[in-house]
Amino acid sequence: MCYHTKLTADVGQIELALKAQFIERDTFTPKQEFNGFQNPFYPVVRWDERQIIQYYEWGLLADYLTYKGFGKTTKDAIKARNNCLNARVEELTEKVSFKTKINNRCLIPMDGMYEWQWADVNNPKCKKTKYLVTKPDDSVFCCAGLFNEWKDPLTGFTTYCYTICTTEGNELMKQIKNEGERMLIVLSPEEHEAWLNPKVSVMEFTDRSHIELKAVPTEPIQATLF
Repeated sequence: MCYHTKLTADVGQIELALKAQFIERDTFTPKQEFNGFQNPFYPVVRWDERQIIQYYEWGLLADYLTYKGFGKTTKDAIKARNNCLNARVEELTEKVSFKTKINNRCLIPMDGMYEWQWADVNNPKCKKTKYLVTKPDDSVFCCAGLFNEWKDPLTGFTTYCYTICTTEGNELMKQIKNEGERMLIVLSPEEHEAWLNPKVSVMEFTDRSHIELKAVPTEPIQATLF
Protein backbone atom coordinates (compact mmCIF):
# COMPACT_ATOMS: atom_id res chain seq x y z
CA MET A 1 0.00 0.00 0.00
CA CYS A 2 1.09 3.59 -0.51
CA TYR A 3 0.50 6.30 2.06
CA HIS A 4 3.03 8.92 1.01
CA THR A 5 2.97 10.91 -2.23
CA LYS A 6 4.77 13.86 -3.78
CA LEU A 7 3.34 16.80 -5.72
CA THR A 8 5.85 19.56 -6.40
CA ALA A 9 4.60 20.63 -9.84
CA ASP A 10 3.10 24.09 -10.24
CA VAL A 11 -0.60 24.66 -10.82
CA GLY A 12 -0.15 25.05 -14.57
CA GLN A 13 1.51 21.64 -14.90
CA ILE A 14 -1.19 20.00 -12.78
CA GLU A 15 -3.98 21.61 -14.78
CA LEU A 16 -2.36 20.47 -18.03
CA ALA A 17 -2.05 16.86 -16.80
CA LEU A 18 -5.65 16.77 -15.53
CA LYS A 19 -7.19 18.81 -18.37
CA ALA A 20 -9.02 20.77 -15.68
CA GLN A 21 -8.64 24.03 -13.77
CA PHE A 22 -8.25 24.80 -10.07
CA ILE A 23 -11.21 26.53 -8.45
CA GLU A 24 -8.76 28.18 -6.05
CA ARG A 25 -5.33 28.37 -7.67
CA ASP A 26 -3.71 30.26 -4.79
CA THR A 27 -4.70 27.61 -2.25
CA PHE A 28 -2.44 24.86 -3.60
CA THR A 29 0.99 24.53 -1.99
CA PRO A 30 3.48 22.14 -3.66
CA LYS A 31 4.92 19.64 -1.23
CA GLN A 32 7.78 17.16 -1.30
CA GLU A 33 5.80 14.62 0.73
CA PHE A 34 2.12 14.26 1.64
CA ASN A 35 1.47 11.83 4.49
CA GLY A 36 -1.90 10.11 4.17
CA PHE A 37 -2.12 9.52 7.91
CA GLN A 38 -2.31 13.29 8.37
CA ASN A 39 -5.39 13.37 6.07
CA PRO A 40 -4.06 16.31 4.02
CA PHE A 41 -6.17 18.42 1.67
CA TYR A 42 -5.23 17.38 -1.83
CA PRO A 43 -6.33 18.28 -5.39
CA VAL A 44 -8.69 15.84 -7.12
CA VAL A 45 -10.96 15.77 -10.17
CA ARG A 46 -14.38 14.12 -9.85
CA TRP A 47 -16.06 12.23 -12.66
CA ASP A 48 -19.16 14.40 -12.46
CA GLU A 49 -17.31 17.73 -12.29
CA ARG A 50 -14.65 16.93 -14.85
CA GLN A 51 -13.46 20.45 -15.66
CA ILE A 52 -12.54 21.60 -12.15
CA ILE A 53 -9.89 20.66 -9.58
CA GLN A 54 -11.13 20.59 -6.00
CA TYR A 55 -9.56 19.89 -2.60
CA TYR A 56 -10.50 16.72 -0.75
CA GLU A 57 -9.03 15.07 2.34
CA TRP A 58 -7.01 11.89 1.89
CA GLY A 59 -8.69 9.03 3.75
CA LEU A 60 -12.20 7.90 2.87
CA LEU A 61 -14.85 8.20 5.55
CA ALA A 62 -17.40 5.48 4.81
CA ASP A 63 -21.13 6.08 5.05
CA TYR A 64 -21.61 3.24 7.52
CA LEU A 65 -19.53 5.12 10.10
CA THR A 66 -22.49 6.60 11.97
CA TYR A 67 -23.23 7.07 15.63
CA LYS A 68 -25.91 4.39 15.41
CA GLY A 69 -23.53 2.04 13.68
CA PHE A 70 -19.79 1.54 13.80
CA GLY A 71 -18.58 4.86 15.12
CA LYS A 72 -19.84 6.38 18.36
CA THR A 73 -17.83 9.58 17.98
CA THR A 74 -16.13 11.55 15.25
CA LYS A 75 -12.84 10.35 16.73
CA ASP A 76 -13.90 6.75 16.04
CA ALA A 77 -14.69 7.62 12.45
CA ILE A 78 -11.38 9.41 11.91
CA LYS A 79 -9.51 6.43 13.32
CA ALA A 80 -11.36 4.06 11.00
CA ARG A 81 -10.55 6.17 7.93
CA ASN A 82 -6.85 5.32 8.26
CA ASN A 83 -7.84 1.87 7.00
CA CYS A 84 -9.29 3.56 3.91
CA LEU A 85 -6.30 5.54 2.66
CA ASN A 86 -6.00 2.90 -0.06
CA ALA A 87 -8.60 0.54 -1.52
CA ARG A 88 -7.81 -2.79 -3.17
CA VAL A 89 -9.46 -2.78 -6.58
CA GLU A 90 -10.31 -6.48 -6.23
CA GLU A 91 -12.36 -5.71 -3.11
CA LEU A 92 -14.26 -2.61 -4.25
CA THR A 93 -17.46 -4.54 -4.95
CA GLU A 94 -17.23 -6.49 -1.67
CA LYS A 95 -16.18 -4.17 1.14
CA VAL A 96 -18.89 -2.09 2.75
CA SER A 97 -16.56 0.93 2.84
CA PHE A 98 -16.33 1.07 -0.94
CA LYS A 99 -19.04 -0.88 -2.73
CA THR A 100 -21.63 1.89 -2.62
CA LYS A 101 -19.04 4.40 -3.84
CA ILE A 102 -17.60 2.40 -6.72
CA ASN A 103 -19.04 4.90 -9.22
CA ASN A 104 -17.63 7.90 -7.36
CA ARG A 105 -14.53 7.95 -9.55
CA CYS A 106 -11.83 10.59 -9.32
CA LEU A 107 -8.30 11.33 -10.51
CA ILE A 108 -5.50 11.88 -8.00
CA PRO A 109 -2.49 13.80 -9.42
CA MET A 110 1.08 13.40 -8.21
CA ASP A 111 4.62 13.53 -9.53
CA GLY A 112 5.95 10.88 -7.20
CA MET A 113 5.07 8.30 -4.57
CA TYR A 114 7.19 6.82 -1.81
CA GLU A 115 7.64 3.11 -1.17
CA TRP A 116 9.82 1.18 1.25
CA GLN A 117 11.91 -1.93 0.68
CA TRP A 118 12.57 -4.15 3.68
CA ALA A 119 15.99 -5.73 4.19
CA ASP A 120 14.22 -8.62 5.96
CA VAL A 121 10.45 -9.02 5.50
CA ASN A 122 10.28 -11.17 8.64
CA ASN A 123 11.86 -8.55 10.85
CA PRO A 124 9.81 -5.37 11.46
CA LYS A 125 12.87 -3.69 12.99
CA CYS A 126 15.09 -4.27 9.97
CA LYS A 127 16.57 -1.53 7.80
CA LYS A 128 14.12 -0.14 5.25
CA THR A 129 15.15 1.78 2.17
CA LYS A 130 12.87 4.58 1.06
CA TYR A 131 12.34 4.88 -2.70
CA LEU A 132 10.88 7.74 -4.68
CA VAL A 133 8.88 6.32 -7.61
CA THR A 134 8.19 8.65 -10.54
CA LYS A 135 7.53 8.69 -14.24
CA PRO A 136 10.74 8.44 -16.29
CA ASP A 137 10.50 12.15 -17.15
CA ASP A 138 9.38 13.19 -13.63
CA SER A 139 6.10 14.52 -15.03
CA VAL A 140 2.72 14.68 -13.29
CA PHE A 141 0.67 11.49 -13.50
CA CYS A 142 -2.73 10.49 -12.15
CA CYS A 143 -3.92 7.58 -10.04
CA ALA A 144 -7.39 6.06 -9.79
CA GLY A 145 -9.42 7.09 -6.77
CA LEU A 146 -12.88 7.06 -5.19
CA PHE A 147 -14.44 9.95 -3.30
CA ASN A 148 -17.18 10.45 -0.74
CA GLU A 149 -19.01 13.31 0.93
CA TRP A 150 -19.34 12.13 4.52
CA LYS A 151 -21.80 13.94 6.76
CA ASP A 152 -21.15 13.86 10.48
CA PRO A 153 -24.51 12.74 11.92
CA LEU A 154 -23.93 14.71 15.12
CA THR A 155 -22.69 18.06 13.82
CA GLY A 156 -24.02 17.94 10.27
CA PHE A 157 -20.56 18.92 8.98
CA THR A 158 -19.62 17.39 5.62
CA THR A 159 -16.11 16.04 4.97
CA TYR A 160 -15.05 15.71 1.34
CA CYS A 161 -12.64 12.81 1.19
CA TYR A 162 -11.04 10.19 -1.08
CA THR A 163 -9.09 6.96 -1.25
CA ILE A 164 -6.54 5.77 -3.83
CA CYS A 165 -7.08 2.38 -5.48
CA THR A 166 -4.36 -0.27 -5.58
CA THR A 167 -3.65 -3.38 -7.59
CA GLU A 168 -0.95 -6.04 -7.99
CA GLY A 169 2.44 -4.44 -8.50
CA ASN A 170 4.16 -4.42 -11.87
CA GLU A 171 7.70 -5.77 -12.19
CA LEU A 172 9.38 -2.63 -10.87
CA MET A 173 7.09 -2.37 -7.86
CA LYS A 174 7.52 -6.05 -7.04
CA GLN A 175 11.28 -5.48 -6.85
CA ILE A 176 10.83 -2.57 -4.45
CA LYS A 177 7.86 -3.66 -2.35
CA ASN A 178 9.14 -7.04 -1.28
CA GLU A 179 6.80 -7.04 1.72
CA GLY A 180 3.56 -6.50 -0.14
CA GLU A 181 3.97 -6.25 -3.90
CA ARG A 182 1.09 -3.80 -4.32
CA MET A 183 1.00 -0.50 -6.17
CA LEU A 184 -1.30 2.43 -6.75
CA ILE A 185 -3.32 2.23 -9.95
CA VAL A 186 -1.24 4.63 -12.01
CA LEU A 187 -3.20 5.62 -15.10
CA SER A 188 -1.84 6.50 -18.51
CA PRO A 189 -3.28 9.77 -19.89
CA GLU A 190 -5.30 7.69 -22.36
CA GLU A 191 -7.03 5.93 -19.44
CA HIS A 192 -8.24 9.02 -17.58
CA GLU A 193 -11.65 9.26 -19.22
CA ALA A 194 -12.23 5.51 -19.01
CA TRP A 195 -11.58 5.51 -15.25
CA LEU A 196 -13.95 8.45 -14.78
CA ASN A 197 -16.70 6.60 -16.65
CA PRO A 198 -18.85 4.65 -14.14
CA LYS A 199 -19.93 2.30 -16.93
CA VAL A 200 -16.39 0.97 -17.29
CA SER A 201 -15.57 -1.88 -14.89
CA VAL A 202 -12.90 -1.11 -12.29
CA MET A 203 -11.38 -4.52 -13.06
CA GLU A 204 -10.19 -3.22 -16.42
CA PHE A 205 -7.49 -1.32 -14.56
CA THR A 206 -5.90 -4.17 -12.61
CA ASP A 207 -3.01 -4.80 -15.03
CA ARG A 208 -0.37 -2.08 -14.75
CA SER A 209 2.40 -3.86 -16.69
CA HIS A 210 2.30 -1.14 -19.37
CA ILE A 211 3.00 1.69 -16.94
CA GLU A 212 6.61 2.94 -17.10
CA LEU A 213 8.09 4.12 -13.81
CA LYS A 214 11.51 4.66 -12.31
CA ALA A 215 12.60 4.31 -8.69
CA VAL A 216 15.44 6.08 -6.88
CA PRO A 217 16.47 5.27 -3.28
CA THR A 218 16.32 8.33 -1.06
CA GLU A 219 17.40 7.11 2.37
CA PRO A 220 17.67 4.03 4.58
CA ILE A 221 15.64 4.18 7.79
CA GLN A 222 15.14 2.02 10.85
CA ALA A 223 11.99 0.41 12.22
CA THR A 224 8.80 2.46 11.82
CA LEU A 225 7.77 4.00 8.50
CA PHE A 226 5.42 6.66 9.81
